[in-house]
Amino acid sequence: MIQALLHLESETITCRPITIPFNFANQDSVPKGKEVGDSIVVAPTTLRTWIRLKPLLMSIDKDDFNKLIEKSDQRTPDAELVELMAKYDELLLDIVHIGIHNKKSEPPGWFRDVLKDNCTWKDVYILLNAVLFRIGFNPFCNSITTITRDVSPIDEAGIIAAQKNLDSYKTSR
Repeated sequence: MIQALLHLESETITCRPITIPFNFANQDSVPKGKEVGDSIVVAPTTLRTWIRLKPLLMSIDKDDFNKLIEKSDQRTPDAELVELMAKYDELLLDIVHIGIHNKKSEPPGWFRDVLKDNCTWKDVYILLNAVLFRIGFNPFCNSITTITRDVSPIDEAGIIAAQKNLDSYKTSR
């Protein structure tokens, strides 16, 4: 366990991206002149991306969120994962889309469509966990724990603002 945490920490500190082999079999949504390659790269999350992801992640129920995180010592049964993936389907796709893009510009809508056309629920689950890993899993989980405690650094106005930010993001797409 300690070795895994040290490895995780070193990956985060050294800012190495994760490269996940991926087969983009359905290329109907790929615009002419664009190339998707044969892998998806998830780089360490920038602060700009974190600010965009935080309200999306906060809108996932705490218990559901804990079940969506891949843990080596505990595995959520596939039936329960399928149910969670269906419950948060568009939201999880938004998180994955923003997390993969991880740039100053808006994530391209065509790439979201490509993900929709090529991902199974398990692919979205794997990509979600890759994005969470690149946020810096332990610091991220600590901040979520802090947010969900009764003594939260975010007051009621902050929570309302985060929800409004989420709502405005959803309507601006």
